[in-house]
Amino acid sequence: MKRENEWGFDWSELITGVIFLIAGYFVFRLPQVAITSLAIVFGIAAIVRGITTIGGYHRLKRATGMRANIVLVLGILDIVVGAIFIFDIPSAVTVLSYLFAFWFLMDVIERLVVSSHLKVFGNGIYWLSVIIDLLLLIVAIMLLFRPMLTILTLNAIVGFYLVIFGINAIIIAFARRNK
Repeated sequence: MKRENEWGFDWSELITGVIFLIAGYFVFRLPQVAITSLAIVFGIAAIVRGITTIGGYHRLKRATGMRANIVLVLGILDIVVGAIFIFDIPSAVTVLSYLFAFWFLMDVIERLVVSSHLKVFGNGIYWLSVIIDLLLLIVAIMLLFRPMLTILTLNAIVGFYLVIFGINAIIIAFARRNK
């Protein structure tokens, strides 16, 4: 019988990481992709991320207590952002830079809020995740204050974010397999 605080391999993190890596690859590989296509791809990614976040809520609540409620709200917001990107493309294109910045910021805040649970997987994993998330926090803040920078360099910024976020999710998935 498994103990309640055991995690096991985290398939939702692995799937999220792989999806983000694939999306990052296509953003770098096909820079001519229209912003409308990016809106759809990121809409799907946000919905998947929201679903996986909500799916892990109960386990995370046992590990982090009430802080997991913030994650639940952010998971719902991920789904809402995803739906906006998919179903209201003209608006998504208009405010794409702000939506990306807020979405990035939400994901980074989510990870930082609950990062303490990673300590049981080792200090190296914990600090690697915190450092990656702090770097992503800087990127998210830059995007908020420089929307034209986001529009001009969207492919590079988004591709970079997706690859880093994907790697971080995969690292967490494998780190949880032994606990």
